[in-house]
Amino acid sequence: MRMKSLKWRMVTIYVLLVLIVMIACGTMIVTQISSNAYREIENSLKKSISTSMEAIGESSTKEEAITKWENAIKEYRDSERKLFLLDTNGKVIYADKIVRETYLTPMVMAAIDDKTMKEFDKVYEKNKDDDKEYLGYARPIKVNDEVVAVIYMLAPSWQVKVNLYSTIKIIILAIFFAIILSIAFGFMFSNFLTKPIIALSNKARDMSEGDLDNPMEVLSDDEIGELTKNFNIMAKELNHNITEISSEKNKLETVFAHMTDGILVFDTEGLLIHSNPATRKLIGLTNKNTFLEIFGDYLDTTYDRLLTHIKGGIRQHIIRIKEKYVNLCFAPYLDQNENIMGSICVIQDITKHKKLEEMQKEFVANVSHELRTPLTTIKSYAETLINGALDDREITVDFLNVINHESDRMTALVQDLLELSRLDNKQTKFRMQSINLSHIVEGSINKFQIHAKKKHQTMVYNSTENDYKIIGDANRIEQVIKNIISNAVKYSNEGDSITINVFEESDYVVVMIEDTGMGIPNEDLTRIFDRFYRVDKARSRAMGGTGLGLAIAKEIMDYHGGHINVTSEIGVGTCFYLYFPYEG
Repeated sequence: MRMKSLKWRMVTIYVLLVLIVMIACGTMIVTQISSNAYREIENSLKKSISTSMEAIGESSTKEEAITKWENAIKEYRDSERKLFLLDTNGKVIYADKIVRETYLTPMVMAAIDDKTMKEFDKVYEKNKDDDKEYLGYARPIKVNDEVVAVIYMLAPSWQVKVNLYSTIKIIILAIFFAIILSIAFGFMFSNFLTKPIIALSNKARDMSEGDLDNPMEVLSDDEIGELTKNFNIMAKELNHNITEISSEKNKLETVFAHMTDGILVFDTEGLLIHSNPATRKLIGLTNKNTFLEIFGDYLDTTYDRLLTHIKGGIRQHIIRIKEKYVNLCFAPYLDQNENIMGSICVIQDITKHKKLEEMQKEFVANVSHELRTPLTTIKSYAETLINGALDDREITVDFLNVINHESDRMTALVQDLLELSRLDNKQTKFRMQSINLSHIVEGSINKFQIHAKKKHQTMVYNSTENDYKIIGDANRIEQVIKNIISNAVKYSNEGDSITINVFEESDYVVVMIEDTGMGIPNEDLTRIFDRFYRVDKARSRAMGGTGLGLAIAKEIMDYHGGHINVTSEIGVGTCFYLYFPYEG
């Protein structure tokens, strides 16, 4: 619609311009023709009167002058002009044809007063059909410098108007044809200008819909052609910039979509405008669209106050959402004028870190407790001996046996701690080679048969003829198996049974060690591989355990690419499954 409006405006302006020029020219032509025609009649009147006055000459008396002019009028032969002799009152004394009796026109009055007027009279005489216009010219007739009469001549001027009307008709007709031609040429001219503009407009519309690859054809070398060239250059640069922006946008969206940290973007009013999938997993974001709805229960601050605080840099808050600990890192994002447009919140899951801190604290506390107990015992017995118990040999031997036993406990504890430290720091050297897992299992069982018999326990090994080959360190694998069998013997009552099997399952060789002992509560099953964790702390410590055996076993299994599973039921028993990658 705008292009059509522009076309019609251009045509209208073009037509109005032509119309104004034609009207102005026509007016000038009509005015000039009218002026020339009237001037010619006036000059003719002046000339005729002057010629007549020169021919008559001067008279000595009034009667003589009147007589001469009457004779001149009688001899005057002109069918169009009329000649009158008037007295000083404007009455007709003599005329070739009497129309009126009196002519008191401005020109006549001026002649009576012996004055000169530049403007001629316009006199309208009645005719059969209409009044006809005449131009009148008067000259005084003087005798001895006294006006005695007035000679007055009328020349027809009505034909001038007739000619003017004809001219005006021709001019109007010319204006009509000029308007038609100007409309046609106006459309041609406007099309010449608006067609490229319409083409540019259509191209701009196509560009807004994403079509930036098809350049426009340059049809001229003028300003329109230059505009088209620049438009094509703009489209090319815009396509390049949009491609780069789209690529960067896709990269950022991919990063945001797959990063493990959550991202929340708020505007200046605290309204959520962007979030990534990780956010929903971290804080359970559902149907919450404002800062207050999301963090109102966790942060003791308003959004305006937060924006004020983050002007100087990043702000961090650690909050707990159900069972998770998350670190909130708020930072502002700015416009090109360094004005804050909102905030970005990066959400990091630090649950493992917090649990690790708690485990470290618990580990330090457990180590301190495990070392303090035997040290306290040693110190107490040593002080007793120093204070006089040395004289009693039997007591001294008993006390030294206790001190020796506690020292062994500390030595075993320190050795287990050192071994765990080496495993954690990858300092333990494993002699990896092809080994027969069945032989290692049989050897471990033989070493614990005597301990089982002491408690009247039955240890059953369902041996197979297969030699299960795996890649590993024989000593370390034996250490794991012995640890599990040792626990089965320790934590099973007298008369219980222990069953050991070796079999294949998928790509693994599985060693199953099952007892009918006291069992492990379900709530403790997930923590039995934690360091220093004991199901029954008092009983475990009494049996000489350090609480690190299963933790070491898990580290060794992980190194060999295997894993440990356990099932248990209180009062029924426990079953450990050791999975080793099968060599084949």
